[in-house]
Amino acid sequence: MKIKLKLKKIDPVKAAVINGLLLALLSLLVVVPMMLFISASGVSRGGMNPYNAGVIFGGGITMVFILPIIYGILGFILGLIGTALFNFILSKTNGLNIEFDSDSLEIDQIGKKEDELKF
Repeated sequence: MKIKLKLKKIDPVKAAVINGLLLALLSLLVVVPMMLFISASGVSRGGMNPYNAGVIFGGGITMVFILPIIYGILGFILGLIGTALFNFILSKTNGLNIEFDSDSLEIDQIGKKEDELKF
């Protein structure tokens, strides 16, 4: 059984929060390996001079904390703008048709909690 619904609007703040958190978490996948690479290459070029190692490693540690915050803030702002634009386009194009496939869920059960559903 296929259920057809029409998406008319997305909550911009909720979407922006999700987008911001997603970008902050994904930035860690880039920042941590980058920090390790920069730390390793910087120490090997500068020798084991404690000043060089401390500056480069300290910069990498700072990157791990600062960049996810910056990415999260930018992700929130861009997610808010993007969702507002998406909602504007949805309003001008009469929504977006979405089709779900379900064998045991009736249309009147959508939005109910799991313990309220009857199969």
